[in-house]
Amino acid sequence: MNSGVIVLSIGFLTFGAAIIYYAGSKQDELDFAVQPVEYNHSKHVALGIDCSSCHTGATDGTHAGIPSTSTCALCHKIDRDFPSTPPQLARYIKGGEEIPWIQLHKAPRHIYFSHQRHVKLGKLDCAVCHGDVKTMEKPFGKSYFPSGLTGMNKCVACHLKEKVTTDCLSCHR
Repeated sequence: MNSGVIVLSIGFLTFGAAIIYYAGSKQDELDFAVQPVEYNHSKHVALGIDCSSCHTGATDGTHAGIPSTSTCALCHKIDRDFPSTPPQLARYIKGGEEIPWIQLHKAPRHIYFSHQRHVKLGKLDCAVCHGDVKTMEKPFGKSYFPSGLTGMNKCVACHLKEKVTTDCLSCHR
């Protein structure tokens, strides 16, 4: 066999392995992300704070937002003892910087997903898709769906269970 073909083959194999490794490591970063602020959902729920107070659009919008620093600063005042402000959050508030949350729940671009359609019209609790968030003491570190299903399978299974449309164009753009 020609030595040039061997060298070229080894090069392609190495390049392919590097791409597979890089893609896998990027996915691991998303699956096990460390959020910049130790957010405790259960403490906020115990104070009577509704999901949509921090996640704008969670009940009446297409997308549920991730809390901005100014949203947190509505309650967390640096010069007050209650509610206590975690040091990481205090740094963002004092510096006027946005919290660099790592968004873990995001529909692909070719999918139309409306929180309003699911939460307000469909009367689904956040826990159906996101698990028992009300008891979570740490922020999401990975994308979580309680059914264990992933991708379109989780959506279709729920649509069949709830007896709602599975017409492709109701979700796919």
